[in-house]
Amino acid sequence: MGPLGRGTIYAYGSLALPIATIGLPLSIYLAPFYAGEIGLPLAALGTAMLLARLADIVIDPIVGTLSDRWRPRIGRRRVWLPIGGATLLLGMTRLFNPPPDVGLAYFLVWLAVMYVGFTMTRLPYHAWGGELSEEYHQRTRIAATRQTFTILGLVLSTVVPALILARPGSTGGDVLSALSWLMLVVLPVCAALVFFFVPDPGASADERRVPLAKGLRTLWRNGPFKRLMLILLLGFTAETFRVTITVFFARDVIGVPNIGTVYVVYFLAALAAVPFWRWFGGRVGKHRALTLGFAIVLATNAALFLLERGQIGLFTALFMLKGACYGALELLPDAMTADTADVDTVMSRERRQGVFFAAKGVVVNIGLALGQFLSLNLLDVVGYKAAGGNGPEELMWLRAAYALMPSALLVVCMWLAWAYPLDARRHGAIRAYLDRRLAAPTAG
Repeated sequence: MGPLGRGTIYAYGSLALPIATIGLPLSIYLAPFYAGEIGLPLAALGTAMLLARLADIVIDPIVGTLSDRWRPRIGRRRVWLPIGGATLLLGMTRLFNPPPDVGLAYFLVWLAVMYVGFTMTRLPYHAWGGELSEEYHQRTRIAATRQTFTILGLVLSTVVPALILARPGSTGGDVLSALSWLMLVVLPVCAALVFFFVPDPGASADERRVPLAKGLRTLWRNGPFKRLMLILLLGFTAETFRVTITVFFARDVIGVPNIGTVYVVYFLAALAAVPFWRWFGGRVGKHRALTLGFAIVLATNAALFLLERGQIGLFTALFMLKGACYGALELLPDAMTADTADVDTVMSRERRQGVFFAAKGVVVNIGLALGQFLSLNLLDVVGYKAAGGNGPEELMWLRAAYALMPSALLVVCMWLAWAYPLDARRHGAIRAYLDRRLAAPTAG
């Protein structure tokens, strides 16, 4: 494909806004709502979230393979927008607006439906972005634009709760309900922009279909991809472990009256920092920029452990610094995944962006599931009470779980990212080889 216009890139990026707006409450508000307001046990919720993620892990490779190989006339990526969007909206409305006295089965079923809808929408959408350009730095631009809309969605998903929780008597259930009704409008509009205004590149002229067993062997031989997946597994496990209990830490350890307001400044800092990470990734390489992001997050975790109750201003400042790294930990791995798919194309002669983003989705979902499962079950084991009334020992466990326990994994992530082998020079050589191979049939 030729150079992409700014309007096309913006239209493509727009769908990330509703996806992000829906996704944040799953990590921040869902467990406190179902545990603190409905009364389901924390350990049971953690287990249900793990099971729902495991179901989604089964779906990811299926959707990824289908989105690569099913080639309807409207486009192999485009066709998933109405299918995935409708499933996502159905699961969201039921999960965010439960009837009175629901049980664990209701929570598990509709959480699984929502995760499946996420997969059928988000995975082909990200694979689509990986195919819009084959150039190392323009992929960073596409990922940065998508990340900008992602952060705008996250800002929206924090502004709405902040406004609602500022009203006397408002609850987490009111927040989830308001977000669900808002997304019933915003998601279809953004999906329509992508559907009608973004080209679907489809299959290339020399593309082959690789048998499943051979494709898996080729995937396993892809060294940069395996290293990147390990980075993502450890990184998402660490950050999800922390994010899942953020509401509890802010409320019970620091005494933050409205975490929604803090998240607004967190994501505003993330939004402001996206141009820096795009520039810095181009300057030193995506993997080196990612290493710096991990290092800053690690430092803020250590600082958060030292805070005392009432230090809300310092907590907010550290949260803003952590937020400034959010773009690095999201946009850079996405662009790097698209690059590793080019290594696979050299070996397999098939463009399998869908499979690669499906594998990335599986790894991320495992990390998310482990982070949620481990953090909630740990708090349950040490006797922490989600509804409040905890003693010094329970609060110290909460403090350590939030600030220290994820940090060991982040140290490993830094080391793996620093030694990542696929830089701009090596990727340029890979693309040059692929371009020569594509031109070969017409050259003679």
